[in-house]
Amino acid sequence: MKRSHSTVLILAFLPFMIGALISGSTPDAAPLSPIRIQKDTIGYATRPDQVEALVRLVDSLEASRYAANAAGFPLMTKGSMIGAICPHDDYLYAGRGYVHVMREVRAPRVILFGVSHTARRRGIQDKLIFDDFSAWKSAYGNCPVSSMREEIVAALPAGLVLVNDTIHSEEHSLEGFVPILQHYLPNVEIVPILVTRMNGDNFDAAADALAAAISNIMKRNNWKLGEDVAILVSADCVHYGDEEWGGRNYAPFGTGEDGYEKGIAQDRDVIRSSLAGTLSRDRIGIFRDKVENSDFQQPYKITWCGVYSIPFGLSVLDRLAAREGGKAPEGFMLVYGTSLRPRKLPLAYTGLGVTAIATLRHWVGYTAIGYW
Repeated sequence: MKRSHSTVLILAFLPFMIGALISGSTPDAAPLSPIRIQKDTIGYATRPDQVEALVRLVDSLEASRYAANAAGFPLMTKGSMIGAICPHDDYLYAGRGYVHVMREVRAPRVILFGVSHTARRRGIQDKLIFDDFSAWKSAYGNCPVSSMREEIVAALPAGLVLVNDTIHSEEHSLEGFVPILQHYLPNVEIVPILVTRMNGDNFDAAADALAAAISNIMKRNNWKLGEDVAILVSADCVHYGDEEWGGRNYAPFGTGEDGYEKGIAQDRDVIRSSLAGTLSRDRIGIFRDKVENSDFQQPYKITWCGVYSIPFGLSVLDRLAAREGGKAPEGFMLVYGTSLRPRKLPLAYTGLGVTAIATLRHWVGYTAIGYW
């Protein structure tokens, strides 16, 4: 019986195994459903009224900052935002950052660079992970995946591409973007990409290849950055503390008020020195030097949940801007906060919740940075 059962299993999975050899996918990449189902229904909206309540509240709380940002960074009023870094944590903690970013998106096609929280556990690196869904389910219904995805995948080196619906279904780092994008742009289309660690020269080769693929599609359609296509990078800042981090200690400065202030100062230093201002390969290199460890199993010098998505997504954005013949993108920090301060948004009445604690022994930093 045992040998017969094993034979049946092998025969059942043989088509997927053959497909994996051909496409670079893995057996669990078999299509789950035409529609990608929402993973987190606690921290993110499942109904339009929840999104609308979030936007109304943030607009009321952040109105003065909106005005100050526009006055302090005139490029915001002179052209469309071409890209951004946006947090991906629960709306009650990170909602201000989401709204600051999404209200500036004008392009109806948005390429999303996400964090793959399971890639290291699966031993995956040197890959861009695409999905095969036709749409992503969200609070406003199904958000279509752009046909750009197939064109991009076809143009990339086969060894760089991994198509895996299971990994995308298990990942939360992009799904929170979709309802708020749809709030502002009901007809928006997305291209979701999860970024893994890129070894050595593979980083530049992958960024070059992807930027070339996107640029060629844009040229064929006479599309422009910011107006027709935008880049959004998913990332939270420092994950800090020594409690409920899977037994790990992420508190190099201690867990009191002094440690909290030093953790914030470290985040702001990373932003100021590498992410805000004129985007360049050198400044992206500064981010990697400050945040990324060269050890695949221990990836962080500073525990930013964007250690790979930020430098890669910004590298693609920088190359796209150069291919358009424009100036280097200029970055501006729209907002910074943590899961502790300011306090979580009072939206529990809508049914929105949080999926982790927020204390001096467990907190997360968030920033929204726009590029024009």
